[in-house]
Amino acid sequence: MKADEFVVEAGTPTLFLQFKGLWDMQDVYATIADFLRRQKFKLHEKMQRHRAPSPFGVERQYLFEAERVTEEYYKWFITVDIETFDEHEVEVITKEGIKKKMAKGRMWVRVSGRVETDYDKMWEKSAFMAQLRNFYNKYIIRKTWEGVLWDEMYYNIVQKMFNVIKERLHTISE
Repeated sequence: MKADEFVVEAGTPTLFLQFKGLWDMQDVYATIADFLRRQKFKLHEKMQRHRAPSPFGVERQYLFEAERVTEEYYKWFITVDIETFDEHEVEVITKEGIKKKMAKGRMWVRVSGRVETDYDKMWEKSAFMAQLRNFYNKYIIRKTWEGVLWDEMYYNIVQKMFNVIKERLHTISE
């Protein structure tokens, strides 16, 4: 990248959660999907990996990416990465007296987001258009993009989703 080019995306800080206890992965998945659907995101499951069981338990990894077009020029991306360690299946009796299979072990959750401009590469058809895009990003919309849109995505989407996941995990394990 040349020094005069402007970056076309701005990422948020990654939020981390380390959890140890009981969880229902189907419920966690449904919670993430429901939250993103209410926020009008399209959810894609990019990866689901099951690593060979060790004496301590199973390791799994789930990678979700959601996207939402906010305006013609901006697109928001949310990434949720869930890894489980030492996972064992246990049978639990709920408060209603129903037997349910849940997972017990450790879980790491990472949630991050980014705002991307010119996501459909309309301004890259020629060198002149690319220079025009750089000028537009640098001098005309920079404050709106890095301030308003980034803040709105980070505080209203990324942090809220992280808190919903955290609350859901702690509710299940009690």
